[in-house]
Amino acid sequence: MIKMPENSYPFPTYSGLLQPVHYKQIGSAIWLFLWCISSTTTEKEKDGIVWGIVLGNKPMKLSQLAEIFDVNEKTVSRWLESLERHDYIRITRAPYGLILSVKRSKKWASGRTDKNVRSLETDQTKMSVLSNRDQTDMSDLPDKNVRSNKDIIKILIDRWIKDLSETDSEFLKSRTEVLRNAINTFPTDFNPEESENRFSEIEGYYLQQTRRTFSNASDWNHVEEVAKEPMPIEFIHFGIDLAVARKKKTRKRESDTIRTFSYCKAVIFGCWDDFKAAIEAANKPVSPRQRKSNNRQLSKNEKAIQEIREAEERERSRNP
Repeated sequence: MIKMPENSYPFPTYSGLLQPVHYKQIGSAIWLFLWCISSTTTEKEKDGIVWGIVLGNKPMKLSQLAEIFDVNEKTVSRWLESLERHDYIRITRAPYGLILSVKRSKKWASGRTDKNVRSLETDQTKMSVLSNRDQTDMSDLPDKNVRSNKDIIKILIDRWIKDLSETDSEFLKSRTEVLRNAINTFPTDFNPEESENRFSEIEGYYLQQTRRTFSNASDWNHVEEVAKEPMPIEFIHFGIDLAVARKKKTRKRESDTIRTFSYCKAVIFGCWDDFKAAIEAANKPVSPRQRKSNNRQLSKNEKAIQEIREAEERERSRNP
């Protein structure tokens, strides 16, 4: 008898999927469809349709999907074509893979309310970002005025991924638009006491990206702290991926991997603090006389990066 893996977990599906019409349309692609449902990390509503965001919009290559099911890439390609043709999923072709979304997602339907599902087009409770009148000159940013958080995110990502491998750098840079949308649509009425789903999403993504089967009890407080922080889940996923990439860059041997979530937490909070400081500075009107003084103040943004580097050094010293 084949036993289920230790990291197996339940996820909701609906009995309507058992109707003959779905069997005829999906066929053996049911395995990929169920994987998409189980890998949905958040849900977004657009034009009246709830979309399940698979792995935080992380691009997936055919080879990666094929490895999950131990099949060839042609089989995965056939499954994807069938699911997309019959309107079960949406596929966005990105430079570094396929971004998958589940149409009419119901993973968290039982706990979803109107205020928690927000349209990407009509959400009016956006975080404060740069206005057209913002005129500032940031110390290590381009000479042109920074007018949107997309510009800031792009610039900061370039800073955060410095010295990483080309593959990891390109993958993380491809997330710029995802992070911009996530930040612009993040609700201002976020309630940290309703973060149970976020805890599960963060823990699951961390285990998947670090290829671990279970988390340590010591990780739970750190995951909970991140889950309660008012930041988009996509930004948290990005921070985890950045932490993994940095660990790969600095490790002495392949078996040297991230062992505690606290390492990821330092990277996530460091990047988030860096972003908030940049937004605050960019939104502050600056006169020519103040620019020199402000440039000195903006250099404090580097503290977040230094904290990340110190966390990396502590991690290496604990795991020689």
